[in-house]
Amino acid sequence: MTGKILVIGGDARIDRLCASMQRDGLEVRRYTEDMALKTALGGAEIIILGLPVSADGETVNAPQLLRPILMKDLFRLMNDHQLLLGGKIGEKARTLLEVYGIPYVDYLKREEFEIANAIPTAEGAVQLAMEELPITLHGANAIVTGYGRIGKYLSKILRDLGARTTVFARKSSDMALIRSAGHVAAPYKLLPEAAACADVIFNTVPAKVIDKNVLANMRGGLIIDLASGGGGVDNDAAGEIGVSVIRALSLPGKVAPITAGEIIKETIYNIFREAGE
Repeated sequence: MTGKILVIGGDARIDRLCASMQRDGLEVRRYTEDMALKTALGGAEIIILGLPVSADGETVNAPQLLRPILMKDLFRLMNDHQLLLGGKIGEKARTLLEVYGIPYVDYLKREEFEIANAIPTAEGAVQLAMEELPITLHGANAIVTGYGRIGKYLSKILRDLGARTTVFARKSSDMALIRSAGHVAAPYKLLPEAAACADVIFNTVPAKVIDKNVLANMRGGLIIDLASGGGGVDNDAAGEIGVSVIRALSLPGKVAPITAGEIIKETIYNIFREAGE
């Protein structure tokens, strides 16, 4: 399918990705600290990084390495004939890649990845709720904010488990979709009132939809924030009020690394096919 592949950093998803690609017969190496980075890069045509590419905007996301790799050092050693594939390539990384003329693709932004990745994310969120709540989800009052890919699948799981679920959305078209799927739909202006009866709120919206007005109405309960970026909860207000918030990022890598690795692999294979590799 393609030439030599070097994988640097990442989490359990990337471990599984490597193993699966090797089983498929691809020439894949995992970078380790006993390798000289320049030498390891020299024989590779494809460089795969984890998700996110960097957690701090400066170093490669590689928690298993004792010595951090600066992104600027990595990209400086690469050449414009090598392709970098990474998930959630931040602004600093993109700037460096463009400065050094390195071609790249962010597999996180691929639609097939986002669709497939919503499943382990939603299942992981439900697992978290089951572990943290003192009650069953069956019969619980659950709220889902947002009806994107994750919100759709999460709402279905909650309904199938017997939770009394209300889904909040802004668009009239989303409200119609929510109702057609058999859920209760509600506008955000009713969220503070609904929060008073909520046992658990799952947020999927990357904007502060769960603000002080919503939090002040909560009587106990749990919030699981699945949104990217800064999330969708006013955490300062939650701390002051005493509402429990779990910031649940990268759930697929934690709860289903084999599935998550296969999702990344299939996305990367699609990239290869489209490039004619």
